[in-house]
Amino acid sequence: MTIGWGLALLNLACSYYVREIGYPLTTPDFDWFFLTQPAFNWGGFFVDGEQPTIYRLPSVILLVWLSYSLSRYLLGLNTKTQSLFAAILLGGVGGLTLDILAYGSVCDWLGFAVPSSTIYSQLNPSDLLILISAPTAAIICIRSKVKKLFALSLAILVIGANTYYHFIALGIYMRNILET
Repeated sequence: MTIGWGLALLNLACSYYVREIGYPLTTPDFDWFFLTQPAFNWGGFFVDGEQPTIYRLPSVILLVWLSYSLSRYLLGLNTKTQSLFAAILLGGVGGLTLDILAYGSVCDWLGFAVPSSTIYSQLNPSDLLILISAPTAAIICIRSKVKKLFALSLAILVIGANTYYHFIALGIYMRNILET
């Protein structure tokens, strides 16, 4: 559990730095991954915007519940692999939860784009932790087949929402390469 909440606090520290100290002046020289001007959203899945609305409340309640549930899960007897992926997932979910509770919004400052594309997305370290760990944690940490299927479906939906436009841009990029 210490690793999970440590990762969550690391995300909060990064959010504090980007919000309070400022946007970094230099960025890596990559076409596909870069630091960008921060964007703020209220932590609603599948919705964007800087202003809180009642439609985002279920997402915030879900993040708080998941953070609590993952913390309780990590207190039980688990294999090292289960604990690792649950801790990484807790780091991501807890990071988003702490960001929302501390600032009222989530700060996204990492950019990802397909080369030569105008489509890009912004995310933060917590988003990356969730994208990496959610499918695996759903498969190895949940014992009930019905709950496992639900959790895996939710993980795939979250990944799909974060990557949908990138697959379109990647397809256009690959088509342009093959045509030349």
